[in-house]
Amino acid sequence: MASKLLAGAERLGNDAKLKALPQLRKAAKKVAKAVDVLMGTAPAPRKARPCR
Repeated sequence: MASKLLAGAERLGNDAKLKALPQLRKAAKKVAKAVDVLMGTAPAPRKARPCR
């Protein structure tokens, strides 16, 4: 009896993991795009401070 319950719970857990994969893939694409933007952006030029 216990093994049937555990097997059912394991299947439900596996199903939840498989359902989360598309969301993970979508989030990974967003992060990759953000990294591309950050790595491709030139640093801001430093302004010279006036002498006092």
